[in-house]
Amino acid sequence: MTPELVREFKRKAFHLLSLVHLGAFWALGQKNAAIAVLAFTALSLLVETFRLRNRGFNNWLINRLGGIHREKEKNKMSGIVWTSLGCFGTIVLFGEQPRVVSAGILFLALGDGVAALAGRAWGVHKWPALDGKKSLEGSAACFLACLISAISLGINLPAAALGALSATIVEILPVPIDDNLWLPIISAAVVSTVI
Repeated sequence: MTPELVREFKRKAFHLLSLVHLGAFWALGQKNAAIAVLAFTALSLLVETFRLRNRGFNNWLINRLGGIHREKEKNKMSGIVWTSLGCFGTIVLFGEQPRVVSAGILFLALGDGVAALAGRAWGVHKWPALDGKKSLEGSAACFLACLISAISLGINLPAAALGALSATIVEILPVPIDDNLWLPIISAAVVSTVI
């Protein structure tokens, strides 16, 4: 395994922490989970704000995280805030549909992670409009991980396929703010509409 792939694997393993938000949803219910995830998001935002305003703390924290940050995140809000906010939005908007919430968060935790790992390991065919940053192989892996996740939740094939496709499109495109915010919300909305 290349050092770059090892670093990406660590980063995506950290991404799996979004499954804690899903666990909170199932254990606590929509309202209490939304409160808990919002509190975690607020705490993350406070830590990130302090990190970005204090160079010493920023360097210390980045060093302690073992290189899982992206270079652009050294001086910019990290994905943890956007991931938590995306999970919060998914829980608030679709909490009456537990399978839809589960699909959106699983798409984020698994699909986004698999896309990056497969893209780094086997990505040969790059999307031309995206400056070679994303690959067809990574996108295919994202789609399959999302599709399998949705089907395993008992979601019908059309809703599972369209949800997986929407998650893959959000993962591919350079969306405003951060794809970790939009991926679970948009894909859950698609699943909810088609289910």
